[in-house]
Amino acid sequence: AVIGPPDVKAKSESGSLHVDFIGPFAEHDQEKWPLKQHYGSWNYRILYWKKGSNAEVKHIDTKHNSEILSQLEPWTKYCLQVQAVIPEWNKTGQLSEELCEQTTHNGVTPVWIVVSVLIGSMLVVVIAVPVCFFSFLYLYRLTKHVFCPSYIFPQHLKEFLTKPPSGVQLFSPCPQEENLFYDKLTVISEESKNQGEETRDEASKMTEHLQDSEKEDSIS
Repeated sequence: AVIGPPDVKAKSESGSLHVDFIGPFAEHDQEKWPLKQHYGSWNYRILYWKKGSNAEVKHIDTKHNSEILSQLEPWTKYCLQVQAVIPEWNKTGQLSEELCEQTTHNGVTPVWIVVSVLIGSMLVVVIAVPVCFFSFLYLYRLTKHVFCPSYIFPQHLKEFLTKPPSGVQLFSPCPQEENLFYDKLTVISEESKNQGEETRDEASKMTEHLQDSEKEDSIS
């Protein structure tokens, strides 16, 4: 039986390559059978190298369906192939297709970045503290000037502003009825006045006539 290549997937994470593989199958008489039915157990051999270089090909054997390739250079593209190995039968399977993946940052922060961040943080603090202090001082003085002015308001203006305007009296409510005082007023027309004078003249004449009559009676 011919041992076919496994299916391989690779993922770059934190400067390492996480490799997963499935299979392979044993091919016999144009039929595919799970490798476990023919050989029971097997190992996976991972071959990996830097792409575009003459570096040596490294390999690692594992019995698991996944493996982590560590101690790789960051931001470097690596290629790999996987095959099944059966030590008891001294057999090796076909290699999988070449798969290339670029590594990412290995999680170790360079010293120059640490120093740059530290210096930048110190500069921000040195600049921000005076700016905040003077901004607070300016706002404090502005608030004090608006709400607590240092000059004294003239007395005549205070009196003028505290007195209610004269127009307000026009809309003052009507006084209560019990607080009103009334004087009796009699209106006499001109005609009534003339009639009163004539009546008084007649009365005076009648009085004089009576007095004259009394005098004549006393003489006689």
